[in-house]
Amino acid sequence: MKRKIFNILTIVALMTFTQSCDSYLDTPAPSLSDAVFFSSDDAAINALAGAYDPMAWYGSMQLDDWAIGDVTSDDAEKGGENEGDQADIQALATFSANAENGVILGRWKDRYIGINRANKVLEGVTDNEKISEKVRTRVIAEAKFLRAFYMFELVKVFGGVPIVTKVLSPSEYTLPRNTEEECWAQIEKDLKEAIPALPRKSELLDAGEIGRASWGAAKALLTKAYIFQQKWSEADKEAGEIINSGEYSLDPDYEHIFTLDADNGVESVWDIQYGDFQIGGWDRDNEGTTVCIFTRGRDNGGWGFVCPTQDLYDAFEPNDPRREATIIKEGDVLWAGTEDEEEFYIDAQNPTGYNSRKHILPVSQQGQMSEDPLNWHYIRFAEVLLWQAEARAHTGGDWQEPLNKVRARVGLGQTPYSDPLEAVYHERRVELACEAHRYWDIVRTGRGEDILGKFGYSENKKYFLIPQIEINLNPNLEQNPY
Repeated sequence: MKRKIFNILTIVALMTFTQSCDSYLDTPAPSLSDAVFFSSDDAAINALAGAYDPMAWYGSMQLDDWAIGDVTSDDAEKGGENEGDQADIQALATFSANAENGVILGRWKDRYIGINRANKVLEGVTDNEKISEKVRTRVIAEAKFLRAFYMFELVKVFGGVPIVTKVLSPSEYTLPRNTEEECWAQIEKDLKEAIPALPRKSELLDAGEIGRASWGAAKALLTKAYIFQQKWSEADKEAGEIINSGEYSLDPDYEHIFTLDADNGVESVWDIQYGDFQIGGWDRDNEGTTVCIFTRGRDNGGWGFVCPTQDLYDAFEPNDPRREATIIKEGDVLWAGTEDEEEFYIDAQNPTGYNSRKHILPVSQQGQMSEDPLNWHYIRFAEVLLWQAEARAHTGGDWQEPLNKVRARVGLGQTPYSDPLEAVYHERRVELACEAHRYWDIVRTGRGEDILGKFGYSENKKYFLIPQIEINLNPNLEQNPY
């Protein structure tokens, strides 16, 4: 099932869409005019590959998603060699980050680079008769999906941000922030326009197609947008259409989800693609993910970050097999009976006594230069079921059916929680633990001060500070309180 999207075609696209200036809005002129570049179907697809690329960069799912989603929550502590190791992440975890924080800067810049590239594709392809109607329709749909994805990733971190739906001229580099409501409306618009033109996952049969945006991926991102906005009826409807489509199912083996064999598998609604092409480089040049080396314990050749807390360990029911598939403790043996059999040790610097399990590979499958080929499951089918359960818990529908499907997969009976929301919150925590969801689940449901207050959280810190360099470049950007 493994395939890196468009593989080397991305390199071609980057030759035209490289961005290296300080401001996310400042785009250098391409080496070829748009009229020359967007001259064929292949050129349009090459450019589209460049728009996908930023989502897989080092500062994206490889670093900032778990740095915020897990370490800033009550599910994990930072870990590493000491508090000064990845100090920017420690500042996030203690809610003491300033506007110079490098993790947050990467989130802002890389997402706007992605938006800019999507806009370049849209402007180059729309009404371009040199490109066939079939390719043009699909490329436009994928570019709108990508623009919505990057915007979603900005809004959940910063709240309202400037909406950019075209390649800007220098006179437009000082756009003010739009409201959060306006941003959500743009995300919804892009996704609704993209969905009808995108293929079903089952139609992505060619190896080069696997990993491209599908009908289900766009539907799921729209569902997620509704969940964040508390549009419960709309979320229930969209989730139901995904569930009833027959395109996805729960992997019968929970532990198998986090293996190479399960990349783009039956449970994957949307994967961020990684591969081991051994082309060298770091940061924006790498094609593999560094999550594996970050989370592997220091005494087992890793860097020892994302250390699950005792509170998370205790949140699992005693007979829940997901705990062992999520958390490593001293003396655990992985891949027993194979050439990769390995006993794990907890190093002295580990602050909790546990390591994260989900995103590490056996030695024989690891990539080069600390970059592994394991995909990041951005949306799993289990989460779609839990979205439906959460939506119905608010509207009075049957929340137990979808929730108990998730539990039945791991051999558990009905939830022990009688309160619908308490049941959903518990199930999301243990099902999706160490997958970068916990912080967002806490703050979007209004439980931030109750759960994270002891770490320094307050409601004015729900959104993070806009990078100071962007404030300096654009005086019309109003800073968030923090």
